Amino acid sequence: MDIEDAYGNASSYLNQYLSTSACIDLAVKACMSITDSTLPEGYLSVGQRMELGHEVPVMLGTAVTVQAVLREVQGNKLIFDITGSDALGVVFRCVNERVVVNRIGLEEKGTARALEIQALKKRV
Repeated sequence: MDIEDAYGNASSYLNQYLSTSACIDLAVKACMSITDSTLPEGYLSVGQRMELGHEVPVMLGTAVTVQAVLREVQGNKLIFDITGSDALGVVFRCVNERVVVNRIGLEEKGTARALEIQALKKRV
């Protein structure tokens, strides 16, 4: 773990520890490493829900191994179980629900929403 893995800690007293935000980032990257290489061209997975338990403190510089397992597929929803462990055991456990979407459709919906917000701001 490096210093950027302390990002998100709300207290300067915690800057020497792996942050929960960094655990989330590691979990998402582990899931995406599985899906990115297997989805058809033009599709990607996006996060829909995440539940994470950060179980023990880990000092920066400690090696943490992250393992993601695809537990279930429900239509276009992928449910992953993720664990992060150091040499002594589990550091965090996570469930990440991801949805497979078409990249172009995602961009269209995001753009439409941004335009709607801009129009709303102009009226206010």
